[in-house]
Amino acid sequence: MATETQYTANTGAVVISRGNPNRDGTTGDYYNVVTGASNGTLIKRVFIKSQGNTTDGMIRLFAYDGTNTKMLAEVFVPTITRSATDPSFETVIELNYVLKSGGILKASTQNAETFNIIAESLNWAYYGSVRPESTRYTANTGMKTPNSGISTMTGSGTTLDTNIWNIISAASNGTIIQSITVKAQITTTVGMIRLFLFNPTGSLYFLLTEIPVPLVTKSSTAHSFSHRLNFGGNDFALQAEWSIRATTENSEAFNVIAEGLDWAYPA
Repeated sequence: MATETQYTANTGAVVISRGNPNRDGTTGDYYNVVTGASNGTLIKRVFIKSQGNTTDGMIRLFAYDGTNTKMLAEVFVPTITRSATDPSFETVIELNYVLKSGGILKASTQNAETFNIIAESLNWAYYGSVRPESTRYTANTGMKTPNSGISTMTGSGTTLDTNIWNIISAASNGTIIQSITVKAQITTTVGMIRLFLFNPTGSLYFLLTEIPVPLVTKSSTAHSFSHRLNFGGNDFALQAEWSIRATTENSEAFNVIAEGLDWAYPA
C-alpha cells in the first residue's frame, strides 16, 4: 500500500447455528461474517469458537463476489463435551485473504450447533491529497467453478465457460495475483487442475502451472480436496487485459478463486 494509506479495523462477528451440509454456496443457510469496504478488506484471521458441545462436523467459509458464492475452506470440528473445566471447541484460521468491495465472507456449519465466527479484518483508504507517484490498490476477486473435463495442454479446442473458465482479468495497469485457491465441491478422482494465461491479442494460451488432484472422498467430517497457490510468497503481476483461465482434467466441480489487487495512480 502507499505511504498515505490509512487503515481502519473492521471486526466481523456472527453467531451461526443452522445446519447446512452443502458446499455449493447457494443451497441452505449461510451467514455473513464481514463485508468488503470501498477499496477492499484484508481478512487477517478467522476465530471459531463453539458455544456448547460439538459432534464431528465441519465449519465452511465462503467468498461472495457480488454474484457468486464459492467455498474457500473447511475446518474440521471434533466431538467435544464442554464442562466447567473443559473448554469448548475453538480454533484460529490464518486466512490472509483480500475481499473485494461489496464482497462478503460467509460461514456455514455442517451440524446444527452454535458457533461464534469472528473475522479480524482491516479496511484501507487514502488521504484526500496524495503524492502523484503513490499507488492506490483496489481488491479484485475472481471466481468460477470448472466442472467439465478436458485434457488440453495448449488451450486449443476449448470454449469459454464450457470447458475452460475465465477466473480473473487484469485491470488497466495490471493486477497483482496474490493467491489462487482450488477447492473441490465433491469427491475427487486422480486428475489435474490446469491454469493458463490468456492473451486476447491473437487469442493465445500459455500453460502456467498444473495442480495435481488426488483421490479424496469428502464427507460431513472429511475435507474435500483443497490447494492454495501463492506463487512462493511472491505476487504474480498480470498484464492489463490478460486473464487467468482454468480447466479440470476430470468432470468434477472445483471452486477456483483468485485473490487480486488492481492498482492505479492519483495523477
